[in-house]
Amino acid sequence: MPRRKELKNIASGILGSFISRNNDVVGYWGIGQLNLHAHRQSVTKVCIELISCSISPPNTLFSKLVSGYRDVLIARLNKMDIHPSWVAAAIIELDFKPDVPFQFVPMTTWGTLFKLTVSITDDRGIKHAVTSYGYSGSHDPKKETRSMGKRF
Repeated sequence: MPRRKELKNIASGILGSFISRNNDVVGYWGIGQLNLHAHRQSVTKVCIELISCSISPPNTLFSKLVSGYRDVLIARLNKMDIHPSWVAAAIIELDFKPDVPFQFVPMTTWGTLFKLTVSITDDRGIKHAVTSYGYSGSHDPKKETRSMGKRF
């Protein structure tokens, strides 16, 4: 029998996929591309709303990424036998100027600290959220190798 508390597991799976180096946008790491987008828009946060398939600030470059992760959400809901009406909101938020976390975040790549939060709010108003930190620089094709297996 499906339970709403499983929404946190779905959020965790989406976070793991999103932060992965396999999250490509036109062949480059999606988070680096989003970092560059935030920098160009003079904002520190990028918010992706999966239910409405929207990104703020808007940019059509990320249309496939947004719709792709909406499809991932729907597939995982279906797999867990959770009715989509149980989900009031599903948000992926990247903060490129977060407060420094209490725990040590190992630097695995070049760039600055970012915070990734995936939250799913259920139909009862309860938020099921997970957060992770990492490092990312703004996308720079001179420093990066393009992936041949584009995902989004």
